[in-house]
Amino acid sequence: MTASGRSEVSSRLLVLGFGVTGRAVCDYALRHSFPVCVSDQRHLSQSQQHWLEANEIAFEHEGHTARFLSAVDAVILSPGIPDDHPVVQAARQRDLRVLSEIEFALGLLSGHRVIAVTGTNGKSSTVEVIAKLLKLQGQQAWVAGNIGIPLISIVDEVARGDVLVLEVSSYQLEQSRRLRPGVGVLLNLTPDHMQRHKDMRSYAEAKSRLFAHQEASDVAIMPKALASQFEAGEGRRVFYDGLNDPFPDFVGGLLPHERSNLKAAVAACETLGPDFDRDRVSMGDILEAFRLPHRMETVGTIHGVHVINDSKSTNAASTIAALRCMNAPTVVLLGGRFKGAGYEPLVRELSESNIREVVLFGEAVDSLRNECEQQAPSELPISSVETLSQAVDRAIQVALPGDVLLFSPACSSFDAFSDYAQRGERFVSQIRSLPGFEYETQRT
Repeated sequence: MTASGRSEVSSRLLVLGFGVTGRAVCDYALRHSFPVCVSDQRHLSQSQQHWLEANEIAFEHEGHTARFLSAVDAVILSPGIPDDHPVVQAARQRDLRVLSEIEFALGLLSGHRVIAVTGTNGKSSTVEVIAKLLKLQGQQAWVAGNIGIPLISIVDEVARGDVLVLEVSSYQLEQSRRLRPGVGVLLNLTPDHMQRHKDMRSYAEAKSRLFAHQEASDVAIMPKALASQFEAGEGRRVFYDGLNDPFPDFVGGLLPHERSNLKAAVAACETLGPDFDRDRVSMGDILEAFRLPHRMETVGTIHGVHVINDSKSTNAASTIAALRCMNAPTVVLLGGRFKGAGYEPLVRELSESNIREVVLFGEAVDSLRNECEQQAPSELPISSVETLSQAVDRAIQVALPGDVLLFSPACSSFDAFSDYAQRGERFVSQIRSLPGFEYETQRT
């Protein structure tokens, strides 16, 4: 269950995409004196251009071209670059190595155990829980991947025998041709990223690459209901949803989806050896790992209205899970950039929930309103505004003392924000600036 394979170090690298991941690859190349060049679809800021020029890195921006392909040996993909991009296809036609950042980084390591976690929802918190559980057992665990820490940024710090706990998205898996984690964990599968994957079949195919190259000594952890869709690979199947609660005394303090993800996390940890000691784990340890910023985060109260920031909810299934945790009349804020599919179950959940009002905002207003009008079995109280700021103002107007104001957008943030974190920070900042705001301890 170790990372293995020949080194992927190349003397000449092209990095497609100069976001967080692309910058981390460039940093690594500079530290190890590998020539590197950069191509980005976006307009790069003056500070980004200055950094590239100062480090003598050739670059292009405002569009990808094949101009650098004749000068490189390998192409490293940032997660946003689809596998069918013309430059990627041109690189493959030239027999250049085309690697996801995670594959590139793993190729630089050996003797490291790898747990890779994917799924539509719950990846980040489950990765954090796994790492926490392993550290409580005295093991050195590193969190990286789609959680916001490129693996390449920590490879120089990882020691042989450490455990890498990786969050891997469908985008990263789509790009990976040889990924083989010793332990692969699939938490769930619901419609998401349909603008890239087009349909559920191709989305599932991307996720299945987590297991495709596993061998008999590896472990594939998943819900039993998904087993028929994920038969690739030779890893031993473990169905985490059929396991008993690993910490029965903690059940009352966890949300339903957290209980499920905790089963998967413990199953992953126990595959690494028989010495996992559950007595070393406290309820506080579990809650600390699960309660990530922007994920069902208690913000405080305004005139008796409890405010929850769930900005990390970027799809319908995640917002459904949030709604099922509500135990009071709820004003829910939905909006951002529409993701194209999977909203019918959310509309049903809204119809069956104790909803004070649904406030729609952002680029997705018309699409979400159409979904609600077409799919709701009964009429929902809905209002529409343009911006998140206006949505907050509207929610405060209609919420009553004892209600919950739930910010769980069910859409991506890219219509107005750089990511879900910036969106969540803007929401929290506005809430805390309002008259009558009071801090509140985390609700469980």
